[in-house]
Amino acid sequence: MQKRILLLVMFTALLSGCSTTFVEQILEKDYESFYLRGVFTWWEADENYRLELVEGKLFKASVKLIADGQPYDFKFADKNYTPGYDCGSPIGTEGKVLMTGTRALSSCENPGGNFQFTPEETGKYDFFIDFSNEESPTVYIKKAF
Repeated sequence: MQKRILLLVMFTALLSGCSTTFVEQILEKDYESFYLRGVFTWWEADENYRLELVEGKLFKASVKLIADGQPYDFKFADKNYTPGYDCGSPIGTEGKVLMTGTRALSSCENPGGNFQFTPEETGKYDFFIDFSNEESPTVYIKKAF
């Protein structure tokens, strides 16, 4: 009887170890399901602002903005703001306000709020998020040409 219990425990441990690895492989994030969401999209998951792959784990979306001196709030998220798929500024205020060419860390597991960007001139801007470090993605903005 003890041998059967021991075998059952060992078999269960073996299966749970295999299933964890299998589940982790299946649950790899689908970064192309993310959208650039903000005041310019009324916070909707608009197909015009779905992230597109640039290279590796670097993604971008482009938006035309008016330079009227007001900041645009934004973040990256999927259609449902699913936990882990809701990437905003980390808790605290440091790195919340972005300027073109500057980089800031993002948090997808526990975002503290939105990023803000005030364009210096009216035009099209590329919003990037780099998931190379999945625990702390990097966000930055460049003027599009």
